[in-house]
Amino acid sequence: MRLLHTISLVLLSASLLAQTFVARVNKTELSLGENFQLVFELQGDGSKFSPPPLADFMLLSGPNKASNMQWVNGSFSSSVSYSYMLRAVGIGAFEIGAASIQVDGKELKTDPIPITVGRAQARTAPANPSQNPRNPSRPDVQGGNEEQLSDEISANIFMKLFVNKKDVFVGEQLLASYKLYLNVNVLDYGFNNLVFNGFYAEDLKLDGNANVTTEVINGKQFQVHTLKQTLLTPQKSGSLEIPSLESEMVIRVRQERRARSLFDQVFGNYKNAKINISSNPEKVNVKALPRADQPGDFTGAVGNFTLKVNADHNEVSINEAINVTIEVAGNGNLELISPPTVEFPSDFESYDPKVKNNVTPSAAGSRGSKSYEYVIIPRFAGEYTLKPITFSYFDPAANAYKRLTADPLKLRIAQTEGENESGIAYVAPKKEDVQIIGKDIRYIHTDDPILKRSEERFCSSTLFYILMVLPFAGMGAALFGVSFYRAQQNDTTSLKSRRAKGLAKKHLAQARKLVTGEDAAFYEAISSALFGYISDKLAIPRSALNRERIEEELRARAVADVVQSDLKKALDECEMVRFAPGIVRGKQEMLNASANIIEALEDEL
Repeated sequence: MRLLHTISLVLLSASLLAQTFVARVNKTELSLGENFQLVFELQGDGSKFSPPPLADFMLLSGPNKASNMQWVNGSFSSSVSYSYMLRAVGIGAFEIGAASIQVDGKELKTDPIPITVGRAQARTAPANPSQNPRNPSRPDVQGGNEEQLSDEISANIFMKLFVNKKDVFVGEQLLASYKLYLNVNVLDYGFNNLVFNGFYAEDLKLDGNANVTTEVINGKQFQVHTLKQTLLTPQKSGSLEIPSLESEMVIRVRQERRARSLFDQVFGNYKNAKINISSNPEKVNVKALPRADQPGDFTGAVGNFTLKVNADHNEVSINEAINVTIEVAGNGNLELISPPTVEFPSDFESYDPKVKNNVTPSAAGSRGSKSYEYVIIPRFAGEYTLKPITFSYFDPAANAYKRLTADPLKLRIAQTEGENESGIAYVAPKKEDVQIIGKDIRYIHTDDPILKRSEERFCSSTLFYILMVLPFAGMGAALFGVSFYRAQQNDTTSLKSRRAKGLAKKHLAQARKLVTGEDAAFYEAISSALFGYISDKLAIPRSALNRERIEEELRARAVADVVQSDLKKALDECEMVRFAPGIVRGKQEMLNASANIIEALEDEL
């Protein structure tokens, strides 16, 4: 019995430990302009992390999410942390509020943390400037002999930026890799947010373990960590700069002082030092695409592609739909290309294409396919051959334009019952459709004539009573229609859901008028269209709508991952244009992509 009681206490203790959610900062007393780190750590696993407001401080980076899992003597444990790098921008007493997270259906909250910010203390310059050089290329170190520590640290930890190409064409993809070289212990770190002006940028997902290697430099072995890889697609020509990555780190360094104990003699003296390091920037020469021999159907595709065109049916009857799919596949700037020009016969009714993206960014460039599905409906019988569909692209490896031509599609439209031999749908005319030509041709009346007495009165006829009842019947129908309309108006949730697509189209129509205007107004209209559509369609108030809520709702409704990814990308670009104009897709392409996203969500929801 005692054994069972002990086991229960152990399990209860482990359960409580697994649900520990705490907040901590590396310092609570700061000087104006000083940076500090805020970390929220959960022992276990949770979801729906909600940080407190941080408006009293300048956000330098974050949230940076880190997960840790380990097995010790057959026992598994895990933890997750969210870290922020902040800067004190005001003097006074502040408080970092409570963060919350969901664990097994329960909400856990951290304790508030008080922060005191005072005025920065003036520093006295040393008598000999050479004793404390301020070399911007070296990291800043707090405490100790700064020159000696700076030399030691700069030789043991540094960052480098590598690009796989420095001479590219507009639209040709290149890879930027930021790597950290170190042979010291890093206790904490944070990074700045990069802005790639003139590029369309896609960050690649990195496997932390797979991106750690070793390298020997000048006889010294370093651990090499790939911190960030970004696939860049230049959008304009000229000399473009890829920015440097900056980091504030806390590391352990050895102190050169006399050992005070046996422990110091064996293990050495160490202290924590805060440093700022940065990688080198890189210049890339972006060449304009050649004007000579540029095909008329070229729409900006750069890479190496294939073209495939097919129809789901080659033989149908009049008024039966045919799905014609055009697929462009290969390696290059697939996400930025426009659909090939398609001309359908005038005897067919056609609709705007439904776009499907299946593109995966990688270190070798974007690979996959992009398809355009058209719905066409024949209105006349006969045999038709669609014009060959062409697609042109620029191949940077061959330094030349190439054109792909698909085999022409042959369609046979069969007659249906009620058609004449010409293939035109035949409907027998009614007698009232026949016009009277002059007075010599009329239909022959074969029915018995309707005769009535000349003294018969209208007031006692059937028509008289019908006309008497008709106003009352009309009033009843009008009252019923009004009550039905009011009931529909009162059901605001259903009404908004039904009108969501129409309202979104109005916003897109407004954005279409702004294509030639300022970027901010255009992308604001696109953002309003997407957010407004989701708010109305999912019956979520705009005040309660955020990115995390949108992702949860779409996942709960099993919306396709491709549609979710396209929506996230469009919203990211609408936000990004306020801070980094010129690095997002063109306006016309963004307009088309937004319309396709709304159509796809309409089909899914």
